[in-house]
Amino acid sequence: MKQKFVTAVFIILNMLASDLHAQENYDITFDDASFKLGLQLSPNGYGVFYRNAVPFKHQTFRLFDISISSVKNMREKQVLNQRMVNTSPYIYGKVNRLYAIRPLFGLQKTLAEKHNKNSVGVNLFALTGPLAGVLKPVFVDVESFDPTFPGIIISSSVRYNPELQNHASITGYSSFGKGISDSRIVAGWSFKSGVEFNWGYYSSEYKSLEVGVLIDCFPGRPELMHFVKNKIVYSSFYLSFAFGKNY
Repeated sequence: MKQKFVTAVFIILNMLASDLHAQENYDITFDDASFKLGLQLSPNGYGVFYRNAVPFKHQTFRLFDISISSVKNMREKQVLNQRMVNTSPYIYGKVNRLYAIRPLFGLQKTLAEKHNKNSVGVNLFALTGPLAGVLKPVFVDVESFDPTFPGIIISSSVRYNPELQNHASITGYSSFGKGISDSRIVAGWSFKSGVEFNWGYYSSEYKSLEVGVLIDCFPGRPELMHFVKNKIVYSSFYLSFAFGKNY
């Protein structure tokens, strides 16, 4: 009887050990689809992105990636009107803000698989697709004397034009809502490629860090800065962090 009890305990312990080992290795299926949502940062701007990966071939996935981020000129420089009180900084010569919406499609190749909680998966990917840029005019608050009541200073919101507005009368940006109705769409093309590192304690959830290059092309050369020749191609390295889930 005692021998049978010891045998049963041994079998149960062996089953528990096997189960723990399976949990540690997560029973990961590397052909699972996945999605992730995160933040994307680059010298050209920052924003958010969503990506969905669907199995295509062994260790190869089809990708759909959509991101929304700001795009800026590297020559932007903030200034502050120190001749007046309660002023805020603004970018001298920047007449429009640009926001890029990028629905991209591409492929991902697994270079190293994440086998357990102490390992890191490595993926190489490339995406490309159309680009819709939202060009929003910049509005600033300007103080001036009331023409009806001399000696009274009034504040008004006007569309920024560095050739018309006196720098000494600008107190800063107007509220973000100003100029939305005057926004227009500019078309372009985008390319994104990089390396993804992913890790996680659970089999279905993970975190990822990406390092890559992002290239936006606007053939229409949208006007961001007034006194410089605006670019057609905006390129930079980027860094992103995201939370993901396998399904």
